[in-house]
Amino acid sequence: MIKTKLFKTFCVILVSGAICIIPVNVMEASRTPGIAESTSTVQNVDTGTVQKMKKKVTGNNTASVKKKQNGIIVDTSLSADDQQKLFKQYKEYEIENKDGVLYYNKKPVRCFADIYGVVSYNNNGGKTINSKSIYSYFNENGSVDVCIKREDIKTGEEWSFGKIINWSLSLEDVAFAMPEKVINKLLAESIKKGNYDDLEILTIYANEDSINSAANQIMAKGDYKMLEVFAWNITPSALGNIAVQLIEKEQYDVLTNIIVFLERRDLEKVAEILYSKKEYNVFSGISWALDKNTIDKYAKQFADKGEFEALYNTAWNVSTSTIGEIANQLVEKKQYDALQNIICFVDKKDVDNIARKFYEQGNFAEIGSIAWNISREVLEELAKSMTNNGQYDELMYIVPFLAK
Repeated sequence: MIKTKLFKTFCVILVSGAICIIPVNVMEASRTPGIAESTSTVQNVDTGTVQKMKKKVTGNNTASVKKKQNGIIVDTSLSADDQQKLFKQYKEYEIENKDGVLYYNKKPVRCFADIYGVVSYNNNGGKTINSKSIYSYFNENGSVDVCIKREDIKTGEEWSFGKIINWSLSLEDVAFAMPEKVINKLLAESIKKGNYDDLEILTIYANEDSINSAANQIMAKGDYKMLEVFAWNITPSALGNIAVQLIEKEQYDVLTNIIVFLERRDLEKVAEILYSKKEYNVFSGISWALDKNTIDKYAKQFADKGEFEALYNTAWNVSTSTIGEIANQLVEKKQYDALQNIICFVDKKDVDNIARKFYEQGNFAEIGSIAWNISREVLEELAKSMTNNGQYDELMYIVPFLAK
C-alpha cells in the first residue's frame, strides 16, 4: 500500500552534513524464534536524538504462537523454566502470573511484551536499534497494557536475561509484538465503543481490511475528524470513496486534510465534483494536489466563466504558459480588475508584452496598475517614449516605480 510509506516507513539520517531519506525496510530486522515484527529507531550519536520508526505489518506479527487458551495468546520461544525466571523478575514491577494469567497491580493485563534492542552501527557515526520481544502476551479479558524494556545488546551478541531498565503502561510500546488478528480485534472494539485513543497505533499494525472497515464505520458514525488520524493507512480505493462521501456530507475541512493521500484518479474525480457543485473555495484549497494539466484546464474554465475569484485563488498553481495565456485573454476582453489580481503570477516577459500593448492602446492607467510587476528595462523604455512624446501627465503613472 503506497500511502503507508509516506510517514511511517521512511527515516531521515544526517550523513556528513547531508540529509538522507531511507526506507526503513532497507534496515532489515531479522526474525528470530519468539520475536515479533520489530520496530526501528535511528539515533544520531552526536546529538543523542532518537526517532522511532514502525514498519507496516503485512502478515501475522508474530513468529510463532506457542500457547492459546481461554482467550489468552502467549508468544515466546523460551522454555518453561526460563519463563519462570521472567515471572520472578516481573514481580518486582507488580506483575504476577497466576495460573497463566498476568496481572499488573491486581488488574488483568491485556497486552504485554518484554522487549530489548539490538544495536547496529553504521560507518557515519549513527546507530540503528531494532526492538525485539522475548515474551508477548494477550488476554482479551484484560484491561491494562504493560511493557518491560531491557538493556540493549549489540548485533551478534546472544541475549541472556538482560537487566530491566524501564517499564511503561503503554499500548504503543507493545503493539508491535501482538499478533495481527489481536490488533484487528482491538481496532474493531475501539471503533464499536467509539474509543479512539489508540486509533493511530492500532492502524499501524492492523491489516488493510480492518483499517478500511474502521474507516467506513467512522464515516457511518459521523466521526469524520477521526479519519485524519489514519488516512495515510487507508487503501487508495477505499479512501477515494470516502472522499466522495465527504463532499456529499460537506465535510470540506476533513477532505482538505486528507487530500494528500488520494491517488491521481481520485483527485481528478474530487476536482470534477467540486467544480460541478461550484464549491470553488474548496476547490482552490485542494488545487495544490492536482497535476498541472488538470489545474490548467480548470483555470481556463474559471476565466471563461468569469469566475475570477476562483481563478485568483488557484492561479499560484497554474502553469506559467497557461496563466500568461489567460492574462492576455483578460486584456483582450478588457477585464482589467481580474488581470490585476493574477498579474503577480504572470511571467515577466508576458507582463512586459502586456505593458507595451497598453502603451500602444494609450491605456496609461492600466500600465500604472501593473507597473510594480513590469521589468525595469521596459519601464525605462516606456518612460523614454512618454518623455519623447511629451506625455508628462501619463509618465506620472510609472514614475514612482522608477525611483531607486
